[in-house]
Amino acid sequence: MLKTVTSFRIFIFLLCLTSVSLSAQKPLSYTKPVFGKGIGFASADSSFTLALSGRIQSMAEVRHELNTEQTLADFFVRRCRLNVQGTAYSPKLTYRIQIGFAQRDITADNSAAQNNLILRDAMLFYSPYKWLRIGFGQTKLPGNKQRQVSSANLQLVERSIVNNNFTLDRDKGIWLYGSFNMGSQVIRPILAISSGEGRINSDRNGELCYSGRLEWYPFGNFTNNGELIESDQEKEKKPKLVIAGVYSYNSANSRAMGQLGEYLYNGQYSNVTYYGGDLMFKYKGFSFEAELYTRESNTGIIINKKDSTQRNFVMAGQGMMLQAGMFVSPRNEIAVRYGKITPASAISSLAMVQEEYVLGFSRYFQKHSLKIQTDCSYFKNGSRESLVYRLSSVITF
Repeated sequence: MLKTVTSFRIFIFLLCLTSVSLSAQKPLSYTKPVFGKGIGFASADSSFTLALSGRIQSMAEVRHELNTEQTLADFFVRRCRLNVQGTAYSPKLTYRIQIGFAQRDITADNSAAQNNLILRDAMLFYSPYKWLRIGFGQTKLPGNKQRQVSSANLQLVERSIVNNNFTLDRDKGIWLYGSFNMGSQVIRPILAISSGEGRINSDRNGELCYSGRLEWYPFGNFTNNGELIESDQEKEKKPKLVIAGVYSYNSANSRAMGQLGEYLYNGQYSNVTYYGGDLMFKYKGFSFEAELYTRESNTGIIINKKDSTQRNFVMAGQGMMLQAGMFVSPRNEIAVRYGKITPASAISSLAMVQEEYVLGFSRYFQKHSLKIQTDCSYFKNGSRESLVYRLSSVITF
């Protein structure tokens, strides 16, 4: 916690120093704040720009365990993010930094590793051509669609259990983004070569992760980048569809869920293959999203040599998610979701089949920039069953 506080103070100091430095460069152009879009600054020749924005998500959660009849309730700040982005020297050179301060943003998901989890994204992008962008740093890998969507733009309070168990998450490396128009159709490939260890410090075993995502837009682009928003906020006048395939190979992976989770016991490594596909469809306020992903590993259950009662494994198997939403009025939306996880046979003695059924309601005051969301869920993990009610408010400024 002390490291987190120290990092926060250093970041604020550098931010203030940057602001003072910019102020000294006269004249300084200033962008009038727009709700949900942040505030911007630019140097006199526009060679350097800086935009600041942030987001807060507060939550209340009530969980009732059906097996034990135990009920638990809690209030917490789910997300608290600060974004810094802009151009540097040339419009072809852009950067983006995202910092997370909420407890669930910075809690280590690997107790044995030194973590710098306050830092979520830190990227420098170069766009030599309109159809090509190169990124270097740390950000989301080209995995499943729901993970590509920012948590600010979710249709329900949280992502699915399928995403939580079968996502590539963030990593450190180099990215290539392409975009090609073929008449009215659009093809977008994304490739990444990364450490394979996620946001934690890599153990530097010399092996890498290779990931790719290929998107096809048969009816052209969505309105205002709607493919990065789960609900049909733009009320698409014509049908819009994106179909994507994903493949990733993580060589000598050391963690239980690829880029996430604890280290495998006994210092063991696993070669992990991840593949699948997803789609998103929108038309006149209706939206539909589907995902089907598989993770395969060449290891099964691993017994800790230091304590034979402890066991872990790579979360292998298949995850499937279906989600749909419909605006019942200009600002009110109802959404439903079904998700299922089927573990691989090699780990089925410890990992159970999981299912979720979710019904949610959203009230959008200013699209996703200001909203209140609530949902009721039924979760089943093996024989364990639970009901969960969640209430969330999100403000993006």
